[in-house]
Order: sequence, then C-alpha cells, then structure tokens
Amino acid sequence: MRDDSSYYRQIGVKAVKKAVRFPGLGQLSNGETFKGTVIIVLFSFSFALLVLMLGSSAPIVDTWMIALLVILPPVIWGISIYDAYCVAIAQRKRDAKRFNVQIMTTLRGYDVENNTFEEVTMTKNVSRLGACLTLSRSMHKDSPVSLEFEGREKVRGRVVWARQAGSDQEHLVGMELMAPLKQFE
Repeated sequence: MRDDSSYYRQIGVKAVKKAVRFPGLGQLSNGETFKGTVIIVLFSFSFALLVLMLGSSAPIVDTWMIALLVILPPVIWGISIYDAYCVAIAQRKRDAKRFNVQIMTTLRGYDVENNTFEEVTMTKNVSRLGACLTLSRSMHKDSPVSLEFEGREKVRGRVVWARQAGSDQEHLVGMELMAPLKQFE
C-alpha cells in the first residue's frame, strides 16, 4: 500500500462518517465489537437519563448532575469519532505492512486478452491484504483472481495495478486480497 498520509486519512474518514451517524458505529466498522457496544450503551444511557431528568416533574436534581449529563453525551460522541479515525488508520497501516518473502503461488484469472489461465509463480512481497507477483502475462486492473499460497491458503482477490517489468515476458502485478492472510496475523 502507499505510504502517503492523504491515503490513510481517507481510510480514517470512512470510519469517522459512521461514528458521526451514531457513537460506536465507527468502532463496529473497525471490527471492535466490544468497544463499539460499550460506547453505544454509555451514550444511549447517558442521553436517556438526561432526557428523563429534564422531562421529569420530580424535584429538581442538583445542577451539577444536570450539567454532567448535558456534557457527557457530546464528549462520548467526540471520543468515539476520534477513536474511530485513529484506529482505522492504525489498522490499515498494520495490514499494509509489506514482507519481502517469496511464496510459491498459484494464480487463476483472466489475462488482458480475456483468456483464462492458471500460472504458478512467486511473490515478490506480501502483506495481510495484498501481494505483488511476477507473471508471464499482463492483466487488466480490477480483474478478479484466485490465489493459492503454497497449496495451503486459498483467497480471492483483484488486480490493483499491473506493469511490465524488465522484459516482454515478465510483468509485475499488485493484488488486493479480499480476506486477510492468516499467516501474517
């Protein structure tokens, strides 16, 4: 993956948009189920308690309690937004970390002439969500592929970029994997 901060900001903004809709949704979209649930419960409880206290005809509660309940929901919401942004970026950076390893890979897909093929090749590098391969043929961007790493782990993916390497017979192809590689978790 690219190492430019605008790319990572875009990843963080996606989580922020969910957190803005409702506190905790950004955490849920980041895969943090427990944290997202806790934030949703805290926000909902504090907001509901505030509404009940303001709408109650019971004797007036201390003003410090009302002030706390007025401040608490927006604070929880703000923390939820900030946390969703930071965690989304950190997770993407972790998932994009490249390992320069050569793994025998069987690739199945369609080349630029739309012919199906199966080719055994080696990776140049891999990450949890991507791989760079050397192929004997060129492929179109966004072409769907199936990869099998050393006969063990099968995963679906798509071509993100492709370019010719040193000769006509060698092409570098960058793949995005649809599921993380377990061996790099």
